[in-house]
Amino acid sequence: MSAPTLQALVPVRGDAPFLAAALHSLRAQTFIDWQATLCPLDANARDIAMRAVDGDARMQIADTSDMAEASALAHAADTNACELLCVLDGDDTLEPTAFAALMDALAEHPAAGMAYSRHVLIDANGGVLGPGPLCELPYSADALLLDFMTGPLRVLRRQAYRDAGGFASAHADASDYDLCLRLSETAGVVHVPQALYQRRIHPLAPEIARWAEAIEARYGAFVDAVKRRGLDATYDVALHIDSWHILQPLRAFGGVGNWG
Repeated sequence: MSAPTLQALVPVRGDAPFLAAALHSLRAQTFIDWQATLCPLDANARDIAMRAVDGDARMQIADTSDMAEASALAHAADTNACELLCVLDGDDTLEPTAFAALMDALAEHPAAGMAYSRHVLIDANGGVLGPGPLCELPYSADALLLDFMTGPLRVLRRQAYRDAGGFASAHADASDYDLCLRLSETAGVVHVPQALYQRRIHPLAPEIARWAEAIEARYGAFVDAVKRRGLDATYDVALHIDSWHILQPLRAFGGVGNWG
């Protein structure tokens, strides 16, 4: 029996309060030739993942509960033979046509190794916070050095993923950015203009809970890319972090911040 066309990797963290919604959006895809590999990142997440799968033969649970997220995704990807792969965060949700639209984009651009889409930000209750700002930017491999516009929903050809070196642990809090930078150096990338994904922002989301660590990790991935591209011969690099004070009403997702 041949493997499905698309493998969806689903990292599952902690109490995974939004996992049921993520898997519901996966089951609702108009493109049906997929399988999912849930990657629990601790023992509690594994128990929750097992209940959420509920006997669905299209969903497997990887033995990743003792791994960091980048290592868990790499392990799950390496044990599968699907032609395409993507990552669906266990906090987030897909539009029903997400896979179909991204795969159509790859079919129209055979030289492309990755297709990604726009997305919207939502809070813990599903309220819309606004469009994901970086995905509104035009894509280029050079622009990607300064702005991470190729996320969070992206479908990759497995060969392009392998050619780029796959998920690596060198910049663990920015493994997706690091992968996209490397892939942009070896393959074409297609930007699908529709918003096909809802990225959930809440206090325990990695971009909130590990905000400072992610800044340092993205900078490290950026520096590595500058060196790979030979730009360090003519350009210097630096990390600037602006500091400002904000006073604003509490947000619906349970915290404060500059989410406009």
